Amino acid sequence: MSWSEPVSRRGMLGLLVLLPAGCGFQPLYGEGAPASRMAGRVDVGLIDGRAGFELRERLTNRLGQPVDPAYRLAVTLTLKSTGTALTQENVTTRFDVTGLAEYTLTPVAGGPAVASGAVRSVTGFNAPDSVTSTAFAARAAEVDAERRLAVTLADQIVQRLALSADTWA
Repeated sequence: MSWSEPVSRRGMLGLLVLLPAGCGFQPLYGEGAPASRMAGRVDVGLIDGRAGFELRERLTNRLGQPVDPAYRLAVTLTLKSTGTALTQENVTTRFDVTGLAEYTLTPVAGGPAVASGAVRSVTGFNAPDSVTSTAFAARAAEVDAERRLAVTLADQIVQRLALSADTWA
């Protein structure tokens, strides 16, 4: 068979079946994988602020409601809003919100941290300066940006925990 000839569906499926075994690929959350053993074993502590609440909710949803937690996850969230666009009248109409979440995973029974780190992300929102725009609309846009940021940071934390789970889970 030459490279210019079409490959049959059966031949392609056969190659796909052999691919995971041949390259050492393992699903991160597959049955028996270390990351799958995190489910329901991590108690997420309270996090200050509205964005902290959103972050904790997302972490709990991703890690599972703790039934018999073996680990406690502590997260400190810092948000910083920076104006990035000005009108000719010197009114800020675009903001970037930077979020930094520092986390530490410790055994409930005590002992040193088994995982720790920090994740960072940036998102933005508009606060247009016009007759039809209101302060309420600008505040709603800011709250939504913080919610999006919290979801992104939570997903990054879960991914990092999942990648390191084989050393602690």
